Amino acid sequence: MKRLSLLAAALIMVLGMAVSASAAPEVSISGNLLVNAVWMNNWDFRDGTNDGAAMDIVERADLYFTVTANENLKGVLGLRSDKGSWGDADFGLDRPGGADRAQLNIRDAYIDFNWPGTDVNVKAGIYTVALPQSVGSASMILAERAGAVMVSAPVTDNVSVLAGYTRLFNDNNTTGNTLGAVTDGEDFLDGYLVAVPLSFEGVSATPFFLYANGGQNFAANNEEITAYWTGTNFTMSLFDPFIIKADVNYGNLDADTEALDASGWLFDLGLDYTGFDFMNVSAYFVYTTGNDDDAANGAETMPILNGDWAVGSFFFGGGSITSDDINGGDTPMGFWTIGLSLTDIQSFAQGLTHDFHVLYAKGTNDSDLGVAGQTLGSYLTDDDSLWEVDFNTAYAVYDELTLYGQLGYINSDFDDDVWGNNVDNDAWKFATGVVYKF
Repeated sequence: MKRLSLLAAALIMVLGMAVSASAAPEVSISGNLLVNAVWMNNWDFRDGTNDGAAMDIVERADLYFTVTANENLKGVLGLRSDKGSWGDADFGLDRPGGADRAQLNIRDAYIDFNWPGTDVNVKAGIYTVALPQSVGSASMILAERAGAVMVSAPVTDNVSVLAGYTRLFNDNNTTGNTLGAVTDGEDFLDGYLVAVPLSFEGVSATPFFLYANGGQNFAANNEEITAYWTGTNFTMSLFDPFIIKADVNYGNLDADTEALDASGWLFDLGLDYTGFDFMNVSAYFVYTTGNDDDAANGAETMPILNGDWAVGSFFFGGGSITSDDINGGDTPMGFWTIGLSLTDIQSFAQGLTHDFHVLYAKGTNDSDLGVAGQTLGSYLTDDDSLWEVDFNTAYAVYDELTLYGQLGYINSDFDDDVWGNNVDNDAWKFATGVVYKF
């Protein structure tokens, strides 16, 4: 009987281990719901085309599922709804839930795991691929979702290495390419990334190198292209509460036709002061090279893939809600800017904070080249400049619910000889919205 009891106990232990090993994964749900109204005036900087205070109400939803098997393995599925304006198409009267209903689409879908017994991490699927950036919201070159596989591993306590592949564009399975022409299966753009994150006491940087090659039908028929970008970000907190930030980027695109070539660079420098307990102070200077007056030898601006860089919250992007800025992070190359930001200003009521931005920007693109094919308000020549002032407010009603308000004003000086005589130089916005994060 004693032997039977011991055997039963052993069986229970084995079954318990088996159940534990095959336990159902943990599923967590997160996301947000967002409603935003924005009043806009003269965002195209043209006299007589948008003089009234146009108003738009936009809604969007995100829904994320994270399935965690254990500390070394998880999968993430993120869905995002169409961003629609009330009254239009899918968001009009009797449209939501009907035949023209707004859609939930895949935004992120990836597997994240550590190789057994090591600190080597593998991330494969669709997620944000971003190059390092210290000044501004994100990289000018690349900071967007794409299909990718990235492998990262520590080398020492202070040095890591990341390497990966990303397919940035692929239209090989259709009959049209980026120009709408018939392809022969060479309509793609692939990227290969190597980065070395460095982190020492008070100093961090991530040098990187990104190489991309495109099929002969990606940019133009029978036009093969190669491109590369290199640089580093830099942050130093040795003099805390003063924090020094900087970025240096260089990009080069080489095509069969010289007029399609492009090469240029970015340099920026920022200084943060975090010694106040009621706000943070940031000053910055950013410079990007601009085109010269000879289009035949290609562009002198840094080629970009799909960045999400912004300073301020109006002209360059940076709006904290949605559809409440002009360029939306798609930064036009060929400018320099200097600015000051006061952020997370603690107000008179608990949960009430403010941000204040003031900046000056001027173009570095040669006005003698002309602006054919360019859009006023998203391209700056060396005869164009602007001032921007923003004042934004956030109120945390609950930890998960925030009300936003944004005021922005731009006083620009776009040259009439370059853009025509119907330029209107003042633009403004007022935006208010509510976000529920769960």
